[in-house]
Amino acid sequence: MRVAGKRACALAALLVCSAVQAAAPETVRDESFRDAEGQRVLKESLVVAAPVHEVWKAFTTDAGFTRWAVKVAHITPGNGGLIEFALGDDGKIGAPDNVRNRIDVYLPERLLVMHNEFVPAGGPLDPATFATVRTLIELVPVRAGRTRVTQTVVGFGPGPKYDELYSHLHDGNASYLAALAKRFEAN
Repeated sequence: MRVAGKRACALAALLVCSAVQAAAPETVRDESFRDAEGQRVLKESLVVAAPVHEVWKAFTTDAGFTRWAVKVAHITPGNGGLIEFALGDDGKIGAPDNVRNRIDVYLPERLLVMHNEFVPAGGPLDPATFATVRTLIELVPVRAGRTRVTQTVVGFGPGPKYDELYSHLHDGNASYLAALAKRFEAN
């Protein structure tokens, strides 16, 4: 799989998506834990050098998302909206093999909750298992021009398929957050 395709698969796990080819910087905080029922919760965060409204646009607009995440994407914002992106740089919106993530909760400039609706079979993520977890992206202003981005994934069950998904997302989400931070460092 080409680097762009790997990056897009990572974003599927995001989205929230996980083989962005950069190593995660030490500033990504791993705050993962087990909930009261003993289920794994994957939680990673970092502070990016941008105000909340700019970070929000990076997740919820075509122009913002394609600037740092993938080359081809279309986002229909709102509750019930959709984040669709091609796995390759030459993909087209509407293609049957595009990754599609359904937006479950859309609270502007604060919270996105989503789940994967479609990821192509044969990649690093088991489509049926991936569809059962939910990804939360929270944005909190920490000081002028800086935003804490926290990505939390819930819904991991027991068994090897969930173990593989958790491991893949644990590494990939940190790289994903690092790519977001790098996009704003370039300003």
